[in-house]
Amino acid sequence: MLLGAGAAGLSASAHAQKLPRVGFLVSGEADPSWVAFRDSMSDLGYVEGRTVVFEYRDAGVNSGAIDALAESLVERQPDVVVAVLSQAIVAARKATQRIPIVFFGAAPEIGGISNVARPEGNLTGVFSPSAVVAAKGLQLFTEIRRETRSFGLMLNTLDPFSVQLRREVELSAEAQQIRLVAVPVGARSDLPAAFESAARAGVDGVMVQPSLGFEATAKLALRNRLPAVSFRREFAVAGGLMAYGADQNENMRTVAAYVDRILKGARPADLPVQQSSRFELVVNQRTARALGIDVPPLFLARVDEVIE
Repeated sequence: MLLGAGAAGLSASAHAQKLPRVGFLVSGEADPSWVAFRDSMSDLGYVEGRTVVFEYRDAGVNSGAIDALAESLVERQPDVVVAVLSQAIVAARKATQRIPIVFFGAAPEIGGISNVARPEGNLTGVFSPSAVVAAKGLQLFTEIRRETRSFGLMLNTLDPFSVQLRREVELSAEAQQIRLVAVPVGARSDLPAAFESAARAGVDGVMVQPSLGFEATAKLALRNRLPAVSFRREFAVAGGLMAYGADQNENMRTVAAYVDRILKGARPADLPVQQSSRFELVVNQRTARALGIDVPPLFLARVDEVIE
């Protein structure tokens, strides 16, 4: 009986060790990416604790800790790592060149990948052309506020994507004869002063880099009476005026599908980098009314979601 019990215990332990282990590393605010990813994995038949183990690391407001979090994640020896947003992608690549990494973010724009058709190294995933999307976001903002002559851009200086983002928005602003006021933010604690600075500069609106977060930035924009835009619908839900960006649920479904294929033996090189194909435009009418902005009816007719 003792031998049988011992054998059963060894068998259960061995079974637990054989469960695929998936790491998830995110810079900035985790949701909805984390929830959407787990739901997508569940749709593919993965049951947390029974058929898969998740190792979750979230830098949250302390984006300076992302390298240490990536290293601690790699120490757990996951079979694949999911990296969300630029800082997480860079940190994951520094932490391992062996474990497959599936990303969502701007890896091609920050130099993380050069061959999207046949990715080199251990990296593949879903690419959202966020810099181009940001330029489109500024154009959409001017349709709401046609009198825009000065526009602020909140940049996360710790995020390598901020360089490309600034370049694209500057080009868009120049084409529309708008003065761009770049506001560098080195830490989340600098956000209140950054929004106050933008308000003193007299900008007609601001764009917020997503890795600076949604909740705090949306509230600070409203407090300073600044119409604000970003790339994720969560920003508009939190009180930002407008959000235009890639559909996170669709992106995470693609990421989960790639994780599934890697767990079944595929290599990153076998999985071409995919580009986000569905984008959503969200307007918060409550915020518009609070700021005294009348969003044109024809503009509202084009949006995917209106928050009343």
